[in-house]
Amino acid sequence: MSSIFILYTGGTFGMKKTKKGLVPSSWDEIINYLPAFKNQNYFDSFKQIDFTYEALEPVVDSSDMNPESWNKIAEIIYKNYDDYHGFIIIHGTDTLAYTASALSFMFNNLDKPIVLTGSQLPIFHPRTDGIVNLSNAIYIAGHKSFEIDCIPEVCICFNDDVLRGNRSIKVSTNDFEGFSSPNFENLAYLEQNITLNHNLIYRGDKEKFGLQPKFSNNVVNVTVFPGYNPSALIDIVRNQKIEGIVLKTFGAGNLPKTSQWQDLIEACEKNKTIIFATTQCPNGRIEIGQYASSETLQSTCVVSGKDITSEAALTKLMWVIGNYPYEERHDILSQNIRGEMT
Repeated sequence: MSSIFILYTGGTFGMKKTKKGLVPSSWDEIINYLPAFKNQNYFDSFKQIDFTYEALEPVVDSSDMNPESWNKIAEIIYKNYDDYHGFIIIHGTDTLAYTASALSFMFNNLDKPIVLTGSQLPIFHPRTDGIVNLSNAIYIAGHKSFEIDCIPEVCICFNDDVLRGNRSIKVSTNDFEGFSSPNFENLAYLEQNITLNHNLIYRGDKEKFGLQPKFSNNVVNVTVFPGYNPSALIDIVRNQKIEGIVLKTFGAGNLPKTSQWQDLIEACEKNKTIIFATTQCPNGRIEIGQYASSETLQSTCVVSGKDITSEAALTKLMWVIGNYPYEERHDILSQNIRGEMT
């Protein structure tokens, strides 16, 4: 028998129509639309899966997710960790990749699957993708009942894909294949036959499972564009309003050749502000030094994000600043600590 803990947080999966637009429903309203979960049906009777359901209070549209929400989710999983074989988080799609990335950094040495899923159409819609997505998530979380190898990671199960959570991005607002992992192959394919890429599955050290829940809000996410003037950003750094910047550069790490960018670097060096440099391109990686235009970034205050996603870069920076002193941040940011970059 497998035991699975399902946490419903809100999002499109459980949305219902109101005069103000779509709003999250309660779990009691949703369960009636999930016939495979009712007593004496497939998952209960034939596969002997024991389900526990809980709803985040309050359930929210995922645009309202924040570090406090991530901590609530993590604490619920941490409290119940020893009692279940796997966990499923039903989540809105807009910030699902952020939550998956954040949770991956918060948990040390996972040895059980934490699966995030959701849907593009509400469960009340006749063509909903929610039933398939949740059913597929159950196969991953309840791996023991289906004789599937364990994926001890925070992952996203959407459509027929199982993706590493901190490698995933939302790529569509309406396609049922709403998520992609542009720089990393699927952990599993949930087609007629389930196929796992065993060699890609990330396994932590054999140390004790733990939780590091702190995040810093003293960060900004800056996208460089033609004509961008970083003077306002320089002022923020000099006034010590922030501790970290995710800088989304052109291509492989390029910046305009203007003196203001060097001024920004000098301000960051002086005020102990870390720049986590990434590329704007969904696919590919940053290579500081490949082009002369990236010369400005060759500084002790700059860390290369390599092929990390924007969502993982931001949550990792927030998490590192929240949990480690300045002297350790550069080293930890540059490491691949949860399979988030290569």
